[in-house]
Amino acid sequence: MKRRLNFTLLLSLFLVFSCSEQDLDPKSVLIDGNIEQNELDSYIERQFTKDYNIAVVYKFVEAESDLDYNLSPATYESSVRMTKLLHYLGVEPYDKITGSKMFIRSYFPKLLNYIGSPAYKNNGTFVLGTAEGGTKITMYALNSLNANTGKDVEFLNSFYFHTIHHEFAHILHQTKDYPSSFDQITGSGYVGDSWSDIYNDISALEEGFISSYASKEANEDFVETYSFYITLSPEAWDQRLRDAGTVGKNKIDAKLDIVRNYFKNAWNIDLDQLREEILARQADLSKFDQLSLN
Repeated sequence: MKRRLNFTLLLSLFLVFSCSEQDLDPKSVLIDGNIEQNELDSYIERQFTKDYNIAVVYKFVEAESDLDYNLSPATYESSVRMTKLLHYLGVEPYDKITGSKMFIRSYFPKLLNYIGSPAYKNNGTFVLGTAEGGTKITMYALNSLNANTGKDVEFLNSFYFHTIHHEFAHILHQTKDYPSSFDQITGSGYVGDSWSDIYNDISALEEGFISSYASKEANEDFVETYSFYITLSPEAWDQRLRDAGTVGKNKIDAKLDIVRNYFKNAWNIDLDQLREEILARQADLSKFDQLSLN
């Protein structure tokens, strides 16, 4: 009984003192959760979030990262360059061709996640970009982006923009499907996950695939055809067709016709006008300020 009385007395005293009104110490560890925005945060809010409802995560967030890889954060400078280039090469061309910001706002992934390092696999290869359910794109190897590589169109396309347009095209065809006639052009040539073992870029071209990865399955073939066409120069595209030979070239041309008609009929987008806009911006990269956030 004595123990119970002592416990009751202590509990009563605790409740009395804990419920009494007290002034907080001005040095309290409880601080306002608001974090002051830097220039890049403000730019993202102004140019991406308000206009397109797109969030850009450039500060390393473990919950947004693939824990299967050893990853490092993107530097502030590389994040600024990527964000400026993304707006210039990946977003504004669609605005200009469609005549408004609503196309990107409606269909572009809502979260872009930046990682500084490539995602290295055990076999020595590495991942440059991934997408999740049409809502998120993770871009890797951002710390390779600098004053020199930022002006190198081939580098930018290989490391970043081919992936961005590729994944965006997946969202579009999942929203409005392309004609099944596309699948039939090289239907027997799709090899699934064995694509890297069976094809290299030349042998894939000869079979009618614009890249070896396009031979995985029809959906990948469709978006690869799209992404390569709008980012490669006419000279680079024509070189691939020459490498493909007559048979391969005819198949790729037939696929491109379907892709071109699909974008016109489903989205009212002239693929050649979009390509010209992107290529014109690529040609002006030397004049484009990748660091100013005004």
